[in-house]
Amino acid sequence: MITAGLPTLTLIAALAGASPVLAQEPPAAPAAHRTWDPAQMRAHMEERRTARLHALHEALRIRPDQEAAFAAFAAAMRPPEGARQGVHPGGMGADRAALANLTTPERLDRMSQRMQEHVARRQEAFARRAGATRALYSALSPDQRRTMDALPLLRGDHRGGWKGRGGHGMGDRDQG
Repeated sequence: MITAGLPTLTLIAALAGASPVLAQEPPAAPAAHRTWDPAQMRAHMEERRTARLHALHEALRIRPDQEAAFAAFAAAMRPPEGARQGVHPGGMGADRAALANLTTPERLDRMSQRMQEHVARRQEAFARRAGATRALYSALSPDQRRTMDALPLLRGDHRGGWKGRGGHGMGDRDQG
């Protein structure tokens, strides 16, 4: 049996209290979780869209006689009113009780219908934007067309945006 004197126990207690592990501050509480504010997100996206259009306007050096074509292009690039502002009418989350009463094949049919509607909306949006892009392109000079042809986003290179990898400004994609 080992017996320790009072001075030894006092020293052990003092060292244990001074231990670096025990002396550390408790970890900080995690940052408060930010809630998603759809209105704030729409405002942020609108700011980004406006900045990208302004950068494109400057890069192309749009002349006064081309302003109408550029304005029509900019309007076509705007998302339709009501887009992504909540649950779509008749969406899968709209009436959970009704979905619960459907059989699996009926739910699959409902999902298939919704996917077809979604694809139709996307095709319509693409056609609108492609038409506006073609109209703007036809109004540009040969030098402006070369500039537009060199833009990564309009080349179909969506990885880089207009500012290199992951960005949304003007610039060479290979700089990223």
